[in-house]
Amino acid sequence: MNWQLFGIIAGILTSFGFVPQIIQGYRTKHLKDLSYMMNGLLAFGMGMWLIYGINRRDTAIIVANISGVIFNLTLIFMKFYYGKKH
Repeated sequence: MNWQLFGIIAGILTSFGFVPQIIQGYRTKHLKDLSYMMNGLLAFGMGMWLIYGINRRDTAIIVANISGVIFNLTLIFMKFYYGKKH
């Protein structure tokens, strides 16, 4: 079994778990119940995992955490942006 490919697929699947929330937030323009703290800590932790993956040259860790950080920051930005409009 190719464990590197397995890890990349696992990382992509878990990271794309944020996509339904992003889509819902975009449609409703309402992210009031989303926690800055949770998403901020998650983005920070994923950023640390990204640095760790880069240091180890582990593609699976890098891919999973790049997408995770991007999705988390997207949600934080959307909460801030749509919160200012309401």
